[in-house]
Amino acid sequence: MKRFLSKTERQALAKTVAQWRQALDPSDEERHGPFAMLKRADRAQLRRCAAPEEVLLQSAFHRLLQELRRQDLDVRADELALAAGVAAHATHAPGKEFARSLGRKNESGREAMSELRFRQLQTCRDEDSFYRQARRAVDLLGGEVDVGKLAVDLLQWVWEFREADPALPPRERLKLRWAADYYHESLREADQEPA
Repeated sequence: MKRFLSKTERQALAKTVAQWRQALDPSDEERHGPFAMLKRADRAQLRRCAAPEEVLLQSAFHRLLQELRRQDLDVRADELALAAGVAAHATHAPGKEFARSLGRKNESGREAMSELRFRQLQTCRDEDSFYRQARRAVDLLGGEVDVGKLAVDLLQWVWEFREADPALPPRERLKLRWAADYYHESLREADQEPA
């Protein structure tokens, strides 16, 4: 069974996860909508989760899952847990793509994530190690990433990991897309350096 979302569903999921993440750091005027009851303490609990299974035990996670189901988005709790746990470590920065940002050079002229660490992220052999690596990657970006797009990517990672589909066109495979984004950014900035 293929577990991929349509473009419209991906956009709806991304928007909802971004709203949920922003609600975890509420200001008084932002307390409305489906996530009005969330507090900073909910984010702190999510950030302490060492594995996706622990995320499943958090009420803030179930509030997100409930809202996605209300929107008829076909996402299972065990699949969403990894994405929600990593998203709790991020700050929403619209348009800041994950893999591209990892390849972008910082002030010292190095990629935010070294090529070796990027390869380790790409070759994780289980969900728990991928969860830890993805959290570290978000930390290397100072937490700033487009949370909605990241959540969609992380869900795709889970689906591809659990049920590899050899018929999936290469351009739609997450690992290949992330590699293209990372190296495009890394090499683009290298090409701009004076000789």
